[in-house]
Amino acid sequence: MKKHNSIYFALVIVLIASQACSAGGTAPSTGGEQTSPLAATASSQEISSIDGPPGPETIDLKSSALYIQPNAPEYRFESTIQYSGPDTTGAAKEVTAFMALEVQTQPQPAQRLILDYGTGSSETTAIDDQVFMVISGGCSAFPDAGPQDQSAFMPDLQEEITGQAPRVESGIDINGFVTDKYELSSENLVTDDELISAFVYVARGVGFISLFELQGRTKTDFLTKTDLQWLDPDQKADFTRKDNYIPIEDGSLNIAIPASCNQAGLVDEFPMMDGSIASSTGPEFLFYQIDKPAAEVADFYRTEMPNRGWALSEDTTVDRVETASGSTGPVVTLVFTKDGRNFIVKVDGGGPVTGVTIKEK
Repeated sequence: MKKHNSIYFALVIVLIASQACSAGGTAPSTGGEQTSPLAATASSQEISSIDGPPGPETIDLKSSALYIQPNAPEYRFESTIQYSGPDTTGAAKEVTAFMALEVQTQPQPAQRLILDYGTGSSETTAIDDQVFMVISGGCSAFPDAGPQDQSAFMPDLQEEITGQAPRVESGIDINGFVTDKYELSSENLVTDDELISAFVYVARGVGFISLFELQGRTKTDFLTKTDLQWLDPDQKADFTRKDNYIPIEDGSLNIAIPASCNQAGLVDEFPMMDGSIASSTGPEFLFYQIDKPAAEVADFYRTEMPNRGWALSEDTTVDRVETASGSTGPVVTLVFTKDGRNFIVKVDGGGPVTGVTIKEK
């Protein structure tokens, strides 16, 4: 079941995050061993106080020291891509895609990925073997999902740019760092996109890229946030991309379980059995899966709920139900009543694991 949860989680992230690199970027690489250039870096406060000479007149974009690697000890990455172009009807449309990734290794390995594409946002938090996904206010929890590496979906800038770049401006404050600005040409970009402008901002003293800016034109099938229409894939759209790389070395990053996953709700009245392997909660429902027989789960609620003041008013069992996708069963439906409210506990044992749905009748 751990393997199943990991695959499910990965598929969800791939479906969402793959669109972020559909234009103005390259799909992130997940292969190859990477080393962190941050082992001997100074803190952001120290770098901010550096007022020395500017960086070199030219930098080698192939140097690995320029890049914060996904396995760095603690950092925040933010990427914003804005698209502007015609949709399939010829109407002008705009799309803004945002991604934020936070990574920490102490006091325990944890990562948080936030995605927002205009139609709604999602937040996925991985802490040790636990994964919590918040979409539209509802929380899905996978307590034994296994280690998840969300940093694999951070664009691999080192694979996108190459060659030499000249310094064009110095002493610019970016993300709390004093940086020098270097200009990129089309020869520096590993892409077929039409370039308008591109720059990297390199922090002084430690020499990593803190900001990557790119403007250009590209063809994309990115879904717009307005009326769920597509940008015309046969026409070029303007785009602006900004990637911010922010190392955090003062221990201030604190990745915790999302607040919506800790809210009081149905779980206070209707507990989950110990051993749940996946759960989803909302203001008016609770769903979870558990590797126990349906009969055992139903017996748990028959015993537990009266102790909480809930009276069992209905108790039905259907051994097998024929559905469009095939047979399922047994299905146990329990109805509990308290203070004029009726709640259904549906226990479905027709799959490889038992699913439990709790909601008001």
